[in-house]
Amino acid sequence: MTQNLPRFPPRPTDTAPLYPADELVKLQSIMDNRQQGQHVPPQPPPARRRSTWVGKGLALLGVAVVSGFVWWVLQPSDPIDQQVGQPQKTAGEFEFTTVPELPEPVKDSDCAAHATGQTQAFFKTTPCLQLTRAFYTVTLPDGRTVYSSVSVVKMKSTEEARALRELTQKDGTGNVKDLVLDKAIAVPSLTTLGNGGYASEQREQTVVIVESDSPSKGTDAIAHNREMKKVSNDAIRLATSFAG
Repeated sequence: MTQNLPRFPPRPTDTAPLYPADELVKLQSIMDNRQQGQHVPPQPPPARRRSTWVGKGLALLGVAVVSGFVWWVLQPSDPIDQQVGQPQKTAGEFEFTTVPELPEPVKDSDCAAHATGQTQAFFKTTPCLQLTRAFYTVTLPDGRTVYSSVSVVKMKSTEEARALRELTQKDGTGNVKDLVLDKAIAVPSLTTLGNGGYASEQREQTVVIVESDSPSKGTDAIAHNREMKKVSNDAIRLATSFAG
């Protein structure tokens, strides 16, 4: 006996919906595209050429730095008190210059032949070792030109040098001839520099004697002599440049 069961309309969950074939194809295509979008492409291999050049550059830089450091270490260090070049003249009050007619010092070993009065007699009994004389000019602030004869006398001992300086410092005892008096150079209106200003200095066995004068004397003889002596005192320093 067959029992007839009542039929009810099917619920939505009782049966799966049927999709047309073309819809399934579209769905499959969408799923494939999603999978392709999530796929991460493989990274390209590292640029070996670039990394190689960078490595070589760093290596060369390191070699250069090390080489420079080694070179610096091996360089000899200069002493702190090293003298640079030739000794320079000590700066003074006046600016002295040589003249074209007598640019170099004049040397002689016979001091008696180039001296006067008691100084000449002194040299005959006490010969010098060497006489060196140089000639300079200086322009004063008022425009006057002053001529200076610098004589360097080298004796055998400090005692002889002291005796010579003491003798030449006295009035009327003569002196070493200046280069104008000795006719080594001519200066207009002057036959000697001995009437101007005198200065001297002893340096062990050497005596520096300076005489300076100008053709323009002015009206005050005492002031003129004082000014010429000032020039001579400053010119003593010039002996350092040629005294042997």
